[in-house]
Amino acid sequence: MLSTLLLMLTLTHVPATPPEPAAVPIPATGDEYEPTWESLDTHKTPDWFNDAKFGIFIHWGVYSVPAFCDTSTYSEWYQHWYDTNSHGGKVRDFHHRVYGEDFKYQDFASQFKAELFDPAEWASIFRKAGAKYIVITSKHHDGYCLWPSDVASEVRGYPWNSVETGPKRDLLGDLFAECRKEGVRPGLYYSFMEWNSPLYSNDRPKYVDEVMIPQIKDIITRYQPDVFWPDGEWDYPDTEWRSTEILEWIYENSKNPADIVVNDRWGKGLRGQVGDYTTTEYDNLGNSSGKGMRKERPFEECRGIGHSFAFNRAENYDIYSSRTECIQKLIDLVSRGGCLLLDIGPDDDGTIPLIMVDRLLAIGRWLDVNGESIYGTTRGALQKLSWGRTTTKENTLYLHLYQWPEDDQLTVTGLVTGIENAVLLGDRVEGRQLPIQTSDGGFPVISLAGLHPDEHVSVIRLQLEGPPVVDNAFRPDSKGVLKLHASNAEIDGGKLRLETLQSPGLEDEPNLGYWTDTSSTASWTVVTVPGQKYKVDALCAVKSTSTGGHLSIQLGANRASLSIDQGTGGWNQFEWQKFGEITATSNRDQLTLKALEVGPEALINIRQLVLTPMIQE
Repeated sequence: MLSTLLLMLTLTHVPATPPEPAAVPIPATGDEYEPTWESLDTHKTPDWFNDAKFGIFIHWGVYSVPAFCDTSTYSEWYQHWYDTNSHGGKVRDFHHRVYGEDFKYQDFASQFKAELFDPAEWASIFRKAGAKYIVITSKHHDGYCLWPSDVASEVRGYPWNSVETGPKRDLLGDLFAECRKEGVRPGLYYSFMEWNSPLYSNDRPKYVDEVMIPQIKDIITRYQPDVFWPDGEWDYPDTEWRSTEILEWIYENSKNPADIVVNDRWGKGLRGQVGDYTTTEYDNLGNSSGKGMRKERPFEECRGIGHSFAFNRAENYDIYSSRTECIQKLIDLVSRGGCLLLDIGPDDDGTIPLIMVDRLLAIGRWLDVNGESIYGTTRGALQKLSWGRTTTKENTLYLHLYQWPEDDQLTVTGLVTGIENAVLLGDRVEGRQLPIQTSDGGFPVISLAGLHPDEHVSVIRLQLEGPPVVDNAFRPDSKGVLKLHASNAEIDGGKLRLETLQSPGLEDEPNLGYWTDTSSTASWTVVTVPGQKYKVDALCAVKSTSTGGHLSIQLGANRASLSIDQGTGGWNQFEWQKFGEITATSNRDQLTLKALEVGPEALINIRQLVLTPMIQE
């Protein structure tokens, strides 16, 4: 979906190219950094951000008045959907019917009154939700500012900030003051690009000099945010935005240099490569030039409770995530070393829709009991579990049970380190230690008999004898068959990622998808028999017009290649196909899939691999 938005922008926005004036240098008071990515990369991600794990995204502006778009997309793009007549003209038809053909987008500003906005109530909700920080849209792509930005109105020729029109108040200042009282760190989203701005469209270098840079310096100086979250950077390289100059100034001139943290959205193709942390959006990195993300920096996933970021009145109940889904999404991201920036879209009157408040408070109630398994933790030592997720904190391993075992016996497959004690967080009998036995495979088995599962996710705290040591290899069943699911694969590099496509006659299951490059790999560590030959079958899908690719299958030192020359009818038409044979070289091997050549659209979609031992003659 994000790629569709970017494509639309590319097709519809053709800026003029006048002679570029000389850029005005940004004055700096410090000299710790140079305006180069190599120098700026030495900035340390603040410890508070590494420990926070949960923030709240807020999309609020004049687009909150119509609050409407197709449910597949974002309502804060209302102006763009209208101008481009996108989604079958859905927004334009709605606009003409409700507001009239002569009603301009800028006319929404006077209707954006925020008359019920209570920043103290907002901040209290955020604290009760367990959020450690917020990020609010100081200015989205429509250019409207939630603070007294004189330049915004001067360039447009009409009032275009929240102090001159609409609410007639400094929305950012009011909210920041109350968040700080509640101990919630405030942060700012800021869009580089601007739709319908005459200066942006006709003289972008002048726009950067006279609008963008002054606005960024203004909000950094005025509000001292703990998070700066640029966006709208994807059309142009960082040199055109003068990103390194801006970031050097921020690092050296912010009044909270030890706390401020910035994201990776600083220019075309740079996501995952620069800044203090990486941002993904609905599990999509996007705009990274296929380079992926740095593993030495944390990542943050932004997504809505509904689908749209700003409030969309067209979204029905089924589109909103449930309480359990919100909690599990937070756990899942933290277990993978990330954090969640969960979005809310307030109404134009300044109230937060109650379904969103309900979800936030449910997360907070769960964190009140289980927060120690989230805050300050690191990536889970055990990954790709069928029953849930794990997080780690020094010698403590937290087990998050999405599925309570039917026999009340939880086998912690893969954990090698000894366990000193096991406790259910929130147990009615405080401090009760759980019985631990050992499975036939040598892994601990924890008895949960007599315990009551949490409404959403139960958490078992394991105090270990030392740092967790794990054996994550996948083991064969009693017949020696290895069944490997896409959801258990380690995916590295490129654009390959998990997706879930509905397939007729089959239950929904994630598959390896978007295999459009030769740098991506998917791998599993497996327990095998040295010298054993395996027959390889795959549950896969290939669009008939996209055959012609070649896939490499490597098991230890042995490798086989497969020509993708048979389609299944479509990318969601999954069928079992023979992938050939391969021989194991040791009792523990890495099975790796890699594209050697990609077909016209993509290589292949894979849900499962099955390795069946062949009888040796």
